[in-house]
Amino acid sequence: MRILVLAPDVPATSRMPGSPRLFNLCRELSRNHELFLFTRCSSPERYKTFLGDPTQPHVFSRVDLLPDPPAAGWLGQQWHRLHLAAHFETRYRNAGYHRSIRNRVRDFCTRERIELIFVDILPMTQYVDQRIGVPAIVDLHDSLTLLCRRTLSAERGWRRRLSAYLGLISVQRLEQALEQTFDLAITNSAVDEQVIREVCPGLRTLTITNGVDMEYFSPDSVRPEADKIVFTGVMDYAPNEDAALYFGKEIFPLVKAERPQAQYWIVGSNPAAAVKALTQEAGIHVTGSVEDVRPYVRSAAVFVSPLRVGSGVKNKILAAMAMEKATVATPLSIDGLDLSDGREVLLARDPWSFADKVVRLLADEGERRRLGANGLACVRSKYSWRAMGESLEGALRSVTAPASRRSAGA
Repeated sequence: MRILVLAPDVPATSRMPGSPRLFNLCRELSRNHELFLFTRCSSPERYKTFLGDPTQPHVFSRVDLLPDPPAAGWLGQQWHRLHLAAHFETRYRNAGYHRSIRNRVRDFCTRERIELIFVDILPMTQYVDQRIGVPAIVDLHDSLTLLCRRTLSAERGWRRRLSAYLGLISVQRLEQALEQTFDLAITNSAVDEQVIREVCPGLRTLTITNGVDMEYFSPDSVRPEADKIVFTGVMDYAPNEDAALYFGKEIFPLVKAERPQAQYWIVGSNPAAAVKALTQEAGIHVTGSVEDVRPYVRSAAVFVSPLRVGSGVKNKILAAMAMEKATVATPLSIDGLDLSDGREVLLARDPWSFADKVVRLLADEGERRRLGANGLACVRSKYSWRAMGESLEGALRSVTAPASRRSAGA
C-alpha cells in the first residue's frame, strides 16, 4: 500500500527529544508498505539528526519538508479570533497558505496514486480535504478536548480560566468534525478514546497505546548513584514544565528534609526560566537538551513522573521501566497503562505521600530492584513497538478494505 504521512514536525526517533510514537509506528508499517512523508521542520538541526539516525533509512521512500505559515496580517488575525479558531489553525489567519498545503496534499495523492493518508495529531487534520477520495486515518495521540478540560479544572485565575475555556471550545469543535473527513481516529489510551467517542459519536475509534524501543532503552550494569532522582521530558511542553516545578517546589524539599544528600535532575530540552530558576535550590540540576537521556536515567536511584495535567500514555514511564528503574508517579502519569500500584510502580496523589515513597525507595535497594524488575517484565510483554505495529496494520486493513470492495464493484 502507498501511504502518505502528514506530520507537524520531523518525527523523533528513539534517539531524539520528543515522542517517538510516529517514527516507530511508521517503521513497523514500512515492513509491508511504501511510506511518503510530508512534514514541517522545527529546525535544520532536528532534520540533520533525523537523517543521521541509523534506524531512519528505508522507513520513508521520500521526505518533503513543508513551509511554515507566513506571518499573519492584522485582518487575518481578527478573522481568526472572530471564528474562535485554535491557535494552530491556519485557514482564517493564513488562508492562502492553508489552501496551498491542501492543494499540495491533494495533487500528490493523485499523482503518486496514494491509497491511504495517515495524519499525525489534530493540527495536521486541517490539510486533508474530504473530497480527495482517499481513506484517511488520524492518530490523535491524546484527546486535546480532554487535555483542555483538565487544564481548565486546574486553573485558578479568571484570565487563565477564560483562556483555557476558549481553547477547549476551539479544539472540541475540531474533534467533533473529524468524522466528516476521517475513517478512523486512533488514540494512545482508552481514556482519550472515550472522550473522542463522546464528542464525535459517529467516528470509528481505536486505542493503540504507546510502545517502547526495547533495544534502545534497556538495562545495563551501571550502578545507580545514591539519592539521585531523575525526571525527563521536553520541558517546553506545559504538563512537563508543571511537573518539574511541582516536584522541585513542593515535593523535593520534603525529600531533602529526610535525605539531605538527595539530588533532583530535570533532564530535557528547552526548560523555561521558572524551571531553570529551580537550580538556585541546593541539590536541583537542570540539564537542558542532552544528546542521550539514557545515562541520566540509568544512573538514577529513582525515576519520578509527577505529572498533574495532560493526557495520553507517557513514553517517559515506559522508557524508565525498560531500563529497570523504580518509579514513583502520579495516577495521571499511568493513564492507559496496565500498571498496578505497588507492583510495577508506586503511586502518590499529594506531595507528602509522593515524598514519602521516594524516600522509602532511596533507602531500600531491595524494593527498588523489585519494582524495577516488575516494570521491565511488564513492558517486555505488553508494550513493544512490534505489537503496536501489528494493531495498526489491522486498522489499516479495516479502513482500506471497504474502499477496495467499492472499486472492484464499480
